[in-house]
Amino acid sequence: MKRLLQLSVLFITILLVASCGSDSGGPNPEITSVQPESGPPGTSVSISGKGFRPHGEMNVTFGGTSATLISATEDQIQTEVPESLSEGSAPVEVSVGGETASGPSFMVEAKAPGISSVEPDSGTVGTKVTIKGMNFSGSASDIDIVFNGTDAAVNSTSKDKLVTEVPEGATDGPIKVTVKQKSTTGPDFDVITDGVLEVITQSSGDDQDPDGYSVAVDGSSGKSIDINDKIYYKDLQKGSYNLSLWGIAQNCSVSGKNPRSVSISAGDTTSTSFDIECRAVINDRIAFQSNRGSVADIYLMDPDGANQQALTNDPATDYLPQISYSGTRVLFSSYRNGNFNLFIVNANGSNIRQVTSSSGETFNGSWAPDDSNIVFADDRSGSGEIYTIAPDGSNEQRLTNNSANEQSPSWSPDGSKIVFVSKKPNAGLDIYTMNPDGSNVKQLTSNNSSDGDPVWSPDGSKIAFVSSDGNKEIYVMNADGSNTQRITNNSASDEYPSWSRDGTEIIFDSDRDGNDEIYKINADGTGSPVNLSNNSANDRFPDWSPVK
Repeated sequence: MKRLLQLSVLFITILLVASCGSDSGGPNPEITSVQPESGPPGTSVSISGKGFRPHGEMNVTFGGTSATLISATEDQIQTEVPESLSEGSAPVEVSVGGETASGPSFMVEAKAPGISSVEPDSGTVGTKVTIKGMNFSGSASDIDIVFNGTDAAVNSTSKDKLVTEVPEGATDGPIKVTVKQKSTTGPDFDVITDGVLEVITQSSGDDQDPDGYSVAVDGSSGKSIDINDKIYYKDLQKGSYNLSLWGIAQNCSVSGKNPRSVSISAGDTTSTSFDIECRAVINDRIAFQSNRGSVADIYLMDPDGANQQALTNDPATDYLPQISYSGTRVLFSSYRNGNFNLFIVNANGSNIRQVTSSSGETFNGSWAPDDSNIVFADDRSGSGEIYTIAPDGSNEQRLTNNSANEQSPSWSPDGSKIVFVSKKPNAGLDIYTMNPDGSNVKQLTSNNSSDGDPVWSPDGSKIAFVSSDGNKEIYVMNADGSNTQRITNNSASDEYPSWSRDGTEIIFDSDRDGNDEIYKINADGTGSPVNLSNNSANDRFPDWSPVK
């Protein structure tokens, strides 16, 4: 009996142990959160909780529709919302070994829009832009397109493509598309608001500027540009700019406006060309009159007397040459029309044109330092008077008006004074200065000699002139008439002085060798005069170019 009882207890124990060993369950599943809580079908969802079974039987449903398990651990499941679901609330459930846990409902929404490409990804205002993607709408009223905060028009639309254009006021930044209040953000769009300016220089003619030029936009410090060149200004905002070319040699001029206005368009290259024409220049040469031909003409030679060549060739007499400050033109007096008038010839001998048309005799012209005006003497009124006139013959002005005989005017290098010779009644020839408008007349010399042919030194500090007490000699004095110094000392007539560009030498004409020749001497009178022209003809009225 006892043996039977022991066997019964053992059998019950085995059954209990076997029963416990065959139980495949564990803690009941529990859902603590669902993230995100809403989204379109296909949205990836994380379900957190406990009691999940990574390797066992487990099922997840959204509103009763089974969802695909992507991954699982004992406390988290990764799944996605089934594609077949419609919009609305869908309770989330997890079933493990016959036990089901219910979580919060997931709100199934319509499919959100997406952007796959934007073409082009940069452009100016008005540029057509195509946006490709998904889940758009066929109705433009459902769609908003924004360029970094600026609304854009919807030109056309379909489920996978939108066409718009860059709106006015747009700036660099992302493109945002909203479809029925669902938004997606695409890549950044670069709004082009600047353009490029191309500046071209094209130079022609003689003695072109070897240093090139400078070009400036809106008063900037400027960029260097060669005489035949092309440079660019980039990143200029749309608008109008003031462009100027400077550093142009005095013998060169720009065709067309300078400065000029240029208009820059966003995304475009605006090109403008400066055409510069340069004229021949008389560099450090001496102009003079010579009758070595059939009549007196204007000639040029080097400062050492070499390379003597004719500049004019006319049956009439040409004399008293004056080289312009730019060196591009020579003013001279000529008897071409039956009396003496002023003419101009280019430095290469071309384009001779008449300046004055006087019924009297016109002599002794002199250039203003900027070549814009000419001062001259003329006796049309019965005695010599001083006038000014533009090189084209316009704007003639009379500066003196009295009974004296006035002649030989010369413009100061700074343009502030005109020196001239005047013979007052019952007096000799003396030297005076006045302002360019004829005012503020001041007498510089007053003696028993006749003083004439005054000419300024290059720096304006001195005046060379001729004085005669029966014998003409060259003298130099300060610009105020003080400190007179004799430069030549010869029994012949020395007259018509002219300064070298650096002020260290003076040329003049003299008949000391039996006929008129051009000589050179140190400006302080030292050394012996050197015969430069050295010709059997009469060579007179020298003028040294102010251009070196």
